[in-house]
Amino acid sequence: MKITTGDTMHVYGAIGAGVDYAVRFKVRLKDKIDPDALKSSVASASLRFPYFMGRLVSTVESFEYADNDLPIVVINSDVRVILNSAMTNYHVWAVSFLDDCIYLDFFHGITDGTGMYRVLATILYHYCKNVYGIDAIPELEASDIEAEMADPQDTIEEVPAPEASYTPAFTLETDGGLTKSSPVIWDVKIPEDAFIKFVRENDSTPGTMVELLMGKAIDSLYPDRSKPIISSYVINARPMVGAEATNHNCLGMSIFDYSPIVSSMPLSTQGTVYRGKTFVQSREEQVAAGLAVNASTVKGIMNSNPSLKARKDIFTAMFNGGEGFISYLVSYPGKWKYPTIGQYMKEFWTHPPCTFSLMVILGAAGGNISLSIQQRFTGSSVVDAFLSLLEENGIAYEVISSGASDVAGFEAP
Repeated sequence: MKITTGDTMHVYGAIGAGVDYAVRFKVRLKDKIDPDALKSSVASASLRFPYFMGRLVSTVESFEYADNDLPIVVINSDVRVILNSAMTNYHVWAVSFLDDCIYLDFFHGITDGTGMYRVLATILYHYCKNVYGIDAIPELEASDIEAEMADPQDTIEEVPAPEASYTPAFTLETDGGLTKSSPVIWDVKIPEDAFIKFVRENDSTPGTMVELLMGKAIDSLYPDRSKPIISSYVINARPMVGAEATNHNCLGMSIFDYSPIVSSMPLSTQGTVYRGKTFVQSREEQVAAGLAVNASTVKGIMNSNPSLKARKDIFTAMFNGGEGFISYLVSYPGKWKYPTIGQYMKEFWTHPPCTFSLMVILGAAGGNISLSIQQRFTGSSVVDAFLSLLEENGIAYEVISSGASDVAGFEAP
């Protein structure tokens, strides 16, 4: 299966950069996992998403997905897995379980968070139907394979790329003087009701409030910096290009500058400013234009560089393009949308690939907001400053765990 336009940079760039470009979801349920019910549920999900049943291989010119009829593995352990390897039957996703937790590891090159959530929801739906007898959820039973496999960037009208201009950002590994390390993740749980009340009082949203508080935390640690704190917020671009069903990478970005003007404002005004920036940068025409530029660039590279090595080299530079221009990234796919499944979920964590110096991924399920804060430098000064801001604003929190990243490795072809 050919790699589509929207996925191309993710595959070539991640492999060229040597990044473990995978996401690990961890769901803690109310009861110990039933292995047979989970295996049956994973088998059902495999049938529901046939286009995710492939092994990444390489030719002289390109990467592509070869058909893979082996079953998706279900591992009784929380061990870090290696995707596209014998350990996972050469699939680019895998499922594990231990005690009351289910883990889903997924290669980001084949889909984004929205696509991964759909697979996770399908697995949990079949599991809860098997174990708890929940009612049918038609949305998770139905499928439109053709629409899901269609990549809007394959057919989007190509446009000339404008001259890129970026402002160097304050980064914690360089300007902040923090020592680089392998990625470390803190999982922090916050009561959803209290946090949402706080967010609404300050004219914000959960994702933009975390974006704002992290900027405020870094500002408190480095008030005399010479570079601006610039962050990005992930946007699901599907609605803007009329491709709600697609399960390919379909993302945009909002960019925020935690400037001295913003920092001098009351928190509620800062919330308004960040919400406004999100609205402006999420406009249909702006997001669609960004995807058109990306599609045109990708197609141009593929057409003018026929060798695998040349393509890897160029897309690796694109993949690493945020280095030095982004202080941190925040992503929030939204509250868990299936309450009949959510009633059995106690915790829901999303561990991201290590593609930025600092990242915060939000989840919302089981009455809690879950924050997974990942950094690739030593020490806890940034996390401590962020948590102190929660305390100052009367938001209770609990650090559930901290330690080395457990996202899957990936065996490149």
